[in-house]
Amino acid sequence: MGRKYRLIILFIVALLGSILAILLANSYITTNADLTAKGAIAASVVTLFGVTFSAFYKELSAYYKERSRSISKKWKLIFPFIKDYYNPWVGSAKSWLNAIEQLKDNGSNQIVLTRVLYLTTLFYGLRIRLIRNNGGVLLLSSSKDEDNVSDAYDKLKEEFQWAESETTKRVSYLQDFFLSHDKKDAPLLFDAFYNEVEKNDNLKECRNKLGQWLTQKNNAETLTTNVEAFYTCFKGAINKLYTAWSD
Repeated sequence: MGRKYRLIILFIVALLGSILAILLANSYITTNADLTAKGAIAASVVTLFGVTFSAFYKELSAYYKERSRSISKKWKLIFPFIKDYYNPWVGSAKSWLNAIEQLKDNGSNQIVLTRVLYLTTLFYGLRIRLIRNNGGVLLLSSSKDEDNVSDAYDKLKEEFQWAESETTKRVSYLQDFFLSHDKKDAPLLFDAFYNEVEKNDNLKECRNKLGQWLTQKNNAETLTTNVEAFYTCFKGAINKLYTAWSD
């Protein structure tokens, strides 16, 4: 039996026992004229209260200590995921969304388009880092949240075929570039990425293909919808995780 249920049972027993003791004591005291006997009965009831509530307090204190230790263990497990993987990934999605909107509002130019490619690289790069370091497992507050985030990511990836049949190959190249250039003490920043694009034919070709794809049909709107859906779903799941793992 869990400590929580033992605590509930102990509380019920203490409450019922106290009520019964008060009723019986009141009956004996009322019908007994001996002051010594009345005093003994009253002292017995007070002692019973002391023993009962002392036991309840100890159980309650032990419950909250155990709960505190459990929460601490949970956060030691989940906090590195949130700090090192979840927040950077969802943050990259938010920045990516803003860059796409900027491209739609201001039109295509080299700097804005390179920024979209940069954030595309970050988004897929952070995903591959999670896979490489932790198997790609999403540890959230429920399996439903995990499935929803995975489904949102899969839909985004499926519809974001910006290089047609070469998309998977191009994404792999961007992921490899990210892993080789983004270091803990020297993160891959936009300025460095922009300079790399200007001298790297593969990155330049990726930028051109991405620019062409974004100007076709409703591709930019579709990408915006899917990135926003992923961001909203993942951000909401992280917020629920903060609440759920604090209980």
